[in-house]
Amino acid sequence: MDEPPPPTTLFLLRHGEIDRPPVAQFDDAVLTERGREQVHGMALRWKHRTPDVIYCSPLPRSVETASICAAVFRRPIRTMYELEEWAATEQDVPQDVYKGLERKSWADFDFQNDSGESLNHATVRIASALTEITERHAGRPVMVAGHAILFALFIAQVQGRRATEAAKDEIPFGSHCVVEYQGQFRVMGNWVL
Repeated sequence: MDEPPPPTTLFLLRHGEIDRPPVAQFDDAVLTERGREQVHGMALRWKHRTPDVIYCSPLPRSVETASICAAVFRRPIRTMYELEEWAATEQDVPQDVYKGLERKSWADFDFQNDSGESLNHATVRIASALTEITERHAGRPVMVAGHAILFALFIAQVQGRRATEAAKDEIPFGSHCVVEYQGQFRVMGNWVL
């Protein structure tokens, strides 16, 4: 009898701490010194299989996070636009205005941002991107450096519940979560620093 193939392991890694400017400019945010230290320390303490490749969104904080891990693990990086952060607005608005729009989206998953993407759309986008990655690297370990809101949406979907702003806010900077895929996704634990 044939044994089933091993599961594909995804290490979902939230980027390190960022400087939050008074005006929300989510495309430009970069890691703080502490954020770089968080990611570097996590990579040095790594207790899992070394990922074959590290995917990231095109945003600087995600690329920087992936680059730190790539240097430690000596693995290649692949940028994937489908992993880009979901933002309530693309406009440069004060943080309190942005937070209000984001809260509106958490109350109504069909609320669409400036580009017409809702949290429901973003959930489909992240699930599709991660499924594509698992199919591309079947049975192998892969790291995905990305963003809390997309990871919160994805984890909630896998667990059959509705994502919340509180769950998103509980994902620490520079932490990772292990997800396995073998016909379906399964979350293997909580976010670990």
